[in-house]
Amino acid sequence: MAGLRPTSERVRAALFSIIGSDAVEGRRVVDLYAGTGALGLDALSRGAEHVDFVEQSARLCSAIRQHLRQWSLTPRARVHRGKVLNRIESLQGEYDLVMADPPYGSSEIERLITRLQSARLVKPGGVVVLEHRSDDVQDYAVGRFSLETTRRYGDTAVTVLSAGATRG
Repeated sequence: MAGLRPTSERVRAALFSIIGSDAVEGRRVVDLYAGTGALGLDALSRGAEHVDFVEQSARLCSAIRQHLRQWSLTPRARVHRGKVLNRIESLQGEYDLVMADPPYGSSEIERLITRLQSARLVKPGGVVVLEHRSDDVQDYAVGRFSLETTRRYGDTAVTVLSAGATRG
């Protein structure tokens, strides 16, 4: 599929190493801009209690569902089809871990962070992981999200934010 840029094995391994097993095991996770679903599937294999996948492409949603069935993970996951910024409001509950890999070069990260705050989708103490171009590092720490780290891997960067308590 044109424009599809699955997260490399190297970056996935680094991402899960940075956040640690406590951020995944037994936790509720959402994989935004899921693409092939590699991040969410990896979270399930690392013991996530439940993963919601949000992806716009019907073909990719179908592929994610097929992988979930193939590996008997369907009871622990749900696939939502639609644009991420439109689907955020319909997601239920709070997440311990939010992973987002929007299209490189889009301006969606800033809008995404604003929506995550207004929808109150991230539990206090939760983690938000943003994958983006390494030359597009900005101050994504806004509102109740504080910067933990940004790491670069070739043309990819991973920014980890932690969610504090909601500010009045």
